[in-house]
Amino acid sequence: MEKMAVYFKALSETTRLKIVITLLKGEQCVCKIIDEMQLSQPAVSHHMKILKQAGLVKARREGKWIHYSLNKDAFKEMEKLLQEELFSLVNQ
Repeated sequence: MEKMAVYFKALSETTRLKIVITLLKGEQCVCKIIDEMQLSQPAVSHHMKILKQAGLVKARREGKWIHYSLNKDAFKEMEKLLQEELFSLVNQ
């Protein structure tokens, strides 16, 4: 339950949800995220830090840029946790 709360807290902000949707297209350079979201670099860095701390995104450095991608394992875990919780509610 705690892990689910961490995931949902990170996703509860509209900008972070939009970033996740953007990352569904595949790995993105932070410069592309800045342009697409029309946010400042510090604002994007703040949101990416929260998503990364929650384990929802992965980062890799290439030169001076950071490239972000979704952590598919975290989303699979979220799906599994949700199914377990829903299953336990149905069987009460």
